[in-house]
Amino acid sequence: MRRILAVLVAGASALCRYGTLAAFAVLIGVVLLQVLGRVPGIRSPAWTEEVARFALVYLVAFSCGLALLRGELVNVDLFVAPLPESARRVVDRFVDVIILVFALAIIPGAWDYVVGSFGERARSIDLPMIGVYVVALIIPVSLAFFSIARLLGFARAEHYTMERGELV
Repeated sequence: MRRILAVLVAGASALCRYGTLAAFAVLIGVVLLQVLGRVPGIRSPAWTEEVARFALVYLVAFSCGLALLRGELVNVDLFVAPLPESARRVVDRFVDVIILVFALAIIPGAWDYVVGSFGERARSIDLPMIGVYVVALIIPVSLAFFSIARLLGFARAEHYTMERGELV
């Protein structure tokens, strides 16, 4: 069973990494088009602003689960770093449980939000908006999945240091 979970975590991590890279590449390309559009004689397409927003939203969606898995979400190191190792583990697990409960609580609302978007279309590129609204479901699902993975011991071990005030 642990092997199956390890394969699922590795697959979900790879999907999120590639999704993050793709969204970042699209964002860079579209912003480059916008910047080039400021050069006299080069027109920036009208759809670049909307696609840049969508790419940024996908960038967040694909990277937030990975950040959780790696213990890189924003936290208060000033509180956690001075604690003994055993207390840090307890605090980390407590935070993982809170994230899991929160993510599971918002999944039904996110599902309703996505289902309610059927039929809507993006204005400048005339694509179905469900492709954008599905992000509202990707985020809590990935947070729930990766918090479960952390609780089951699939997280990368982090070490707190007070000297530098960061994770090593």
